[in-house]
Amino acid sequence: MSGIWAVVVISLWLGDLSGWWPNQQLLTPSLWHAHEMLFGFGALVAAGFLLTAAQNWTGVPGVKGNKLVLLCAIWLAARLVPFLWLFLWAEQKQGLVLLIILQSLWWLGVIAALSRQLWLAKNPGNYPLAALLLAMAILNGSFLWLSQRQYALAAHLSHSMILMFCLLMGLIGGRVIPFFTARATQTGQIKTPGLDKLLLVTALLGTTLFIGSGFVQPLFSPGWLMLLAGIFHLVRLKRWFTPGLLRQPLLWSLHSSYLAMSIGLLLMGLSLLTGWVNFKDMLHLVAVGAMAGMMLAMMARVSLGHTGRPLAVGQWITTSFVLLLLAGLFRASALITGRPHLLWQLSAALWLISFLIFIRVYWPILTAPRLDGRAD
Repeated sequence: MSGIWAVVVISLWLGDLSGWWPNQQLLTPSLWHAHEMLFGFGALVAAGFLLTAAQNWTGVPGVKGNKLVLLCAIWLAARLVPFLWLFLWAEQKQGLVLLIILQSLWWLGVIAALSRQLWLAKNPGNYPLAALLLAMAILNGSFLWLSQRQYALAAHLSHSMILMFCLLMGLIGGRVIPFFTARATQTGQIKTPGLDKLLLVTALLGTTLFIGSGFVQPLFSPGWLMLLAGIFHLVRLKRWFTPGLLRQPLLWSLHSSYLAMSIGLLLMGLSLLTGWVNFKDMLHLVAVGAMAGMMLAMMARVSLGHTGRPLAVGQWITTSFVLLLLAGLFRASALITGRPHLLWQLSAALWLISFLIFIRVYWPILTAPRLDGRAD
């Protein structure tokens, strides 16, 4: 479902950029684009991964059956509200209120399901993940509430959400990337507990300071902490590296997306401190190259593992990984080239091809029974 929505939302956005059709008007086009990429597509992938992975961490079954169908229906209804509100209500405010209610219900359902698994398993080590989802939900509601009254502040909160995803990628990536790398390359797993804690504190403070900077003037720029976090991520990534991973797309795709996040944070920090690079372009390097890149890599891997298939991909999915990474690079270089509109279109086209390939390859995999005969 997330892969399909990735195609739908960028198709609509590309059409709007190119003047092919009008966008919905519940939210301004740019805010709708930000909302659906972050709180629609991104949040769905993150929730799906956490609820699935928590079954392995805790041994407690995740949400399934009618409850899962209901959760998906709420998510889908929220996606449709911006396009259908005119047929149901005369006032824009009522449509926005319904969107807020549906998004909040979806977030609460996801958080309740994850918290239940962690609580029953007495797994306090993963409680911060539930807290992070709660913070994302609050950010989502605040974004929507401000979207029709304070555009700049709503846009700032969407930027903040990307930093929230960086926190999540740092936490999850810090667990799975060295583990997957060690297992696939038959090398010892690299652990960096001291660096992990330092990175978490730095990233958390930087994200908090950046969010707060939209409301009050901070004592010092969050750019310094972004810069520091980017350096720590690069040191971490270097420690994980082994040449053998370059021969395995399911590994190098994760490492390349983590690299995009590290460099993106460095450049975002540099932008806030010096203005030498455009902040929103660097933000998109993280959003497309890192966030979407890691999500695509994880969807490709998890879909194989949870259908009982070998953890190996062919040339088509390898191409999909490359195209999405290029989409991030093109979007990040939009202003540098002097042809921003063309680069936006090229980036969107590469995104579409990448996810269409993923859907074509994985649709038969995800709609077929597990190869090992298990039910889950």
